[in-house]
Amino acid sequence: MADLLTRLRNGPCLLLDGGMGTMLMERGLPQGDAPDRMNLDMPEKVEEVHRLYVEAGSEAVHANTFGANPARLAGYGLEGRCAEINRRAVAIARAAGPKFVIADMGPTGEYLAPVGAGDITRWREGYRVQAAALIDAGADGIHIETMGDLREAMVVLEVVRELAPDLPLLASLTFDRKKRGFFTLMGDPLVDSLNHLLAAGATAAGANCSIDSGDMAALAAEARSAVQGPLVIQANAGAPQLIDGRMRYDQTAEAFAADMRAALAGGLAAIGGCCGTDPAFIAALAELP
Repeated sequence: MADLLTRLRNGPCLLLDGGMGTMLMERGLPQGDAPDRMNLDMPEKVEEVHRLYVEAGSEAVHANTFGANPARLAGYGLEGRCAEINRRAVAIARAAGPKFVIADMGPTGEYLAPVGAGDITRWREGYRVQAAALIDAGADGIHIETMGDLREAMVVLEVVRELAPDLPLLASLTFDRKKRGFFTLMGDPLVDSLNHLLAAGATAAGANCSIDSGDMAALAAEARSAVQGPLVIQANAGAPQLIDGRMRYDQTAEAFAADMRAALAGGLAAIGGCCGTDPAFIAALAELP
């Protein structure tokens, strides 16, 4: 834990992994099912994905827990196995041999009023169950990812900090590029949001998903100019296309790495890939100077 904390604060840039969902689909995850279920039913396939990333150069891998909060698991009849799924995920990731295992905490998929009927109290209770299991399992750190609402990210951050004040904690929102700059789905602006997360206790803050590597490099440049703390970024592999019933991404690993070279030049705490990226993308990042 201390080593990861020092690395995120002082560098050099930590190389993360890439996408998980598409990799699991290629290994038997049924369309529309919960990727987290594979921690129970096909742990060897999950470990294989982690191991491929480690072999490609990932120093840290994300445990397969992105959707393993009670609210999201309830849609698959798995809410009662939340703690078990999260503990197993950390053990599976550890078995693949990375230097660090970072537990992944994603959104509930719900929205607060007036958009939806999300309830912050219920979110907090559910995230506490997940976070407690991840911490108990010995995760080296936690990454709050793909949050389209700063308020939900703050719920998770506050829960984690209550349970583990010193645990390395990354927090990534997901932004779209507008004419006026980068904003989340709920209208949270880039710089103010990341500074808010850092002030509230995030070790590093940044962005993942939604945008491709070119836009993510521009986001990183804007953030570096005004964000007061370590940055983490994970871009998508270009634009998604629905082909034969599955989402495919159109970017090459070489083009992705070329964009990320510009982002790295200004200094980052951690970098990796998101949707559509695979071990080839991580290998390309590992070759960057």
